Amino acid sequence: MTAIIHLIPKPRDHTAMHPISLLSCIAKTAERIVLSRLSWHLGPLHPRIYAYHPARSATHCLASFLGELRGGRGMAVFFDLEKAFELASPSVILEALAAKGMGGSILSPLLFNVLVERLLTVDYGAGVTFLCYADDLALFFTRRNCFTQAHYALSRLHAKCNELGLKINLDKTKCLPFGLRPPDFPLLLGGHQLTLVSLHQYLGVWFDSGLTFSRHVRYLRERASTRTAALRFLSKRSLGASSKVLRTFYIHAIRSLVDYSAICLTGLAPPLLKSLKVLQNEALRVVLGAPRWTRLTNLRAESDGSYYSPAGPTSASPTSLCLAQAIALQTTRPASSAKARSMAALVHCLNVTPAICQAPNSPCPGYVEPPPWAPPPFKILCPSDANPRASLLAFLRQEGLSRVAALHTPNSAVYFMDSSVSPDGSAGSAFVFGQHVESWRLSPGVSAFQAELVAILMALHHACHHQYQQVIIHMDSLSSLHRLRSISLSDHVSLLTAIFHVAFLLNHRGATVTLHWISGHVGITGNERADAAAYTACSLPEVTFPLQPCTSQIITALTTTIGRLSWDDHQLSIAKGSRSATCQQITQNVFDLIADNRSPDLIDQVTWTVFDLITVNRPPGLFYI
Repeated sequence: MTAIIHLIPKPRDHTAMHPISLLSCIAKTAERIVLSRLSWHLGPLHPRIYAYHPARSATHCLASFLGELRGGRGMAVFFDLEKAFELASPSVILEALAAKGMGGSILSPLLFNVLVERLLTVDYGAGVTFLCYADDLALFFTRRNCFTQAHYALSRLHAKCNELGLKINLDKTKCLPFGLRPPDFPLLLGGHQLTLVSLHQYLGVWFDSGLTFSRHVRYLRERASTRTAALRFLSKRSLGASSKVLRTFYIHAIRSLVDYSAICLTGLAPPLLKSLKVLQNEALRVVLGAPRWTRLTNLRAESDGSYYSPAGPTSASPTSLCLAQAIALQTTRPASSAKARSMAALVHCLNVTPAICQAPNSPCPGYVEPPPWAPPPFKILCPSDANPRASLLAFLRQEGLSRVAALHTPNSAVYFMDSSVSPDGSAGSAFVFGQHVESWRLSPGVSAFQAELVAILMALHHACHHQYQQVIIHMDSLSSLHRLRSISLSDHVSLLTAIFHVAFLLNHRGATVTLHWISGHVGITGNERADAAAYTACSLPEVTFPLQPCTSQIITALTTTIGRLSWDDHQLSIAKGSRSATCQQITQNVFDLIADNRSPDLIDQVTWTVFDLITVNRPPGLFYI
């Protein structure tokens, strides 16, 4: 296999180069096929390996870092492997693959992880934690005698690296004590004395011995200032960039800097937090085209509250949930700590308690991940029409009845299932099997997709108690079927793995499972009975099927809470008599009226009224004061 190699200079050292190998498309495709099968055969890697893993990231590695330093005292030794991929021993990698039952490119990251996993099998002593993110390694010592214990752990690590053919870059190896006095004796690694520092950058975040993150905030301001200048240049009318384009640039180029390290910024001192807010407000003024004297409550109301707090969850992204969980991790510290109290207040204010208190969304017991080449355990039948609900109800009813009849066989179990989520948050699920009806009231606040999954799961459980060659489940949620067809186990893990597990059990017994879409509320008897049972289940006196909120739902609730806080601030300004907030509210109501009516005469009349209000009858700068 040949590759075209391009050398790209490293950002901080232009004399050093990153070799980038470009393979042919055929070679990449073949390696991806091998990668999926190799990953399945190897199984899950060590939980302390965070790089090149679909369910882990640098944010999770930083969260583990902060978790080890929860008490604020300890020591960390940071390592960097020199030419990690080039010096990795092929024979050791083959030996590691053989130990797992297996007889530079797309495969390189996985093979490197298999090699580095050997470092995690070493016993470094009690109270020592080893973290690995690609070639960035870190040893954490949390006991009082950490300096004495470091000699033993460093010698074990150095010996294991020599055994695996890995070379530690001694010049980049640093020792950073947290809340401890430097030792009176040198720390040695392979005869080389380690450098004691009070500041070090790990995974792009500057850590100091007091965990104040003041240097990192200054680093963020330096990087964001140049990008804000680019944003300001794009906002010029001659370039024609819309507010949507400017907002996208802000989210991906500026806010991403803060979002990446947000998990470390939850307990910033007020002056540092204020400096980050200045960054956000400056970018927000550029995006909205507002002058520097614009009231912040008006800015947030105009942006729907999506820019509420730079050090808290600021967007519907997985980073927000990781941040909320990190806040919970830090609040286990003594209540006398002012930092802990501020984090607890943030948890209460943002209403992220469900994200913190819920148990990990892990696969159901007994579930074994199938190989990537295995067919799905059920067949999904969806209508070919792109918009089936656009047809006449009589046609949909007739088509549904004919398809239900065509699927029915003498030895088949036919289920109709449905779910209901009321406006007050109560939810219910039900299925109908002949004259048998079962229903459950779910935990408040679950999503409609979760309720559909519960109905499918319980119908499959019911089918397991009978001997049928075919199990047919009719449902009227087309979106749920589409999501099940292109399913990923990033969310709803417990429910989805339970459904797959029961479906595989039915397959092993020789039964086939079919999920079939029918149109709802068109008079199909089974569907109407299931819908009525699910609606009735919402008003049951007690929850009969407890469920935890899904990740996406928690993030949506978090974003809603942030928007509500911004809106409350805006309404408070109006109540205090702010002319600019009142004018902004009137203008917004007027344009909402235009959007609802779309009458040309009304649009002309309202446009001139608003123009007169804003330009003639107000003092200069009223809207932004």
